Amino acid sequence: MSGPVQKAVRGCMLAVVLVVFLLSGCTPQSVSSHKLVYIPILADASWLFADGAFISGVELAVEELNNAYAERGFVFKTEVIDDQASYEEGVKNAAQVAANPEVTAVLNLQNFDVTKTTADMLAEAGKVVFFPYGAYDSLFTRDNPFLFCGVPSFADLGEAMARYVLQMGYKRIAIYYNGVQSQEELVTALELSLLGSECKVVDYVSSIISPSQFTAIDARWRALGVEAVVIAQYGLDPAFKVLEIIRGANRELAVIGEPIFNRAIALAKYKDIAEGMVVPSTLVLEESERLAAFRKRYREKYGHEPDTWAVQGYDLVRLIADTSVQLDTTDPARLAEAFHAEEGYQGVGRLIRFEKGGALVVDVSKLPMLTCRDGQFL
Repeated sequence: MSGPVQKAVRGCMLAVVLVVFLLSGCTPQSVSSHKLVYIPILADASWLFADGAFISGVELAVEELNNAYAERGFVFKTEVIDDQASYEEGVKNAAQVAANPEVTAVLNLQNFDVTKTTADMLAEAGKVVFFPYGAYDSLFTRDNPFLFCGVPSFADLGEAMARYVLQMGYKRIAIYYNGVQSQEELVTALELSLLGSECKVVDYVSSIISPSQFTAIDARWRALGVEAVVIAQYGLDPAFKVLEIIRGANRELAVIGEPIFNRAIALAKYKDIAEGMVVPSTLVLEESERLAAFRKRYREKYGHEPDTWAVQGYDLVRLIADTSVQLDTTDPARLAEAFHAEEGYQGVGRLIRFEKGGALVVDVSKLPMLTCRDGQFL
């Protein structure tokens, strides 16, 4: 091939390469410089979007991050992967996420029985996994470096409830719990915290299915002089059904529930029967200029006040993303190591630190107890 022909061919090839890059909207430099921080959210989508607070906080964080760090080559993406409240679908979705090399970290909001399987699956694949709404305490006792709990443990919640019982001076309480592992963890911690005190657990109930069935239980509680009942029920609708039956028979009985009752949509429906009940908060929010500024931005975007779950969604995404930018990496192993740092991460709501096994560091003495007033826990 002659020199002029060779030059012409090379020129054509170069022109084709340039056209390909122009059509794709990229340049060789931009392709290599983009760092994707991909954070899929494993959840039952209907449940997640029904309340909307957590996902709204996530969306606000992603929007701000893509504006703040675009010039540094970072791109942030989240996606809800719907398991439709199905165990099989939840495991299948987690397996797909575990096999995806683009995944930086996972926000796992699956059913607790699903997370018992999927937590190890994801961790073994080297994915960082956060549990924003919690998981069984046992997951965080094995020193797995990739698992992190976003809320107080069930043991912490049980201790906080016991502190409240003692503070109020209740001497005789009943406990309703439905025997699921998380409820057993909570109740065990509550009982241990009451040992040696004047307060006694005088009755345990594992099933309240109807007003007629509860009649005998109510009579027994009255005869025993029960002053308060602790409700630890897995599942939002069953929890409010139990509360409705108890309140229907005895409006004077003090009710202390686990945080599952603190859901805005459900409270709008059940606010009359929830009035006056008490639950432990899942976050110890620290008032600050950062938090006030976040609330302002949230109000401007969504038109209403953020609750603790909106703060939770925002802070966990920012924790992952800000750490990625600080270390200039999307490598899950390096990020997991950083999340265990003693100094923790300062979010808009509070300082976030984790124990060795991934449990959230919590000062239970500062964990507030919230009282339901007109459909809101305050």
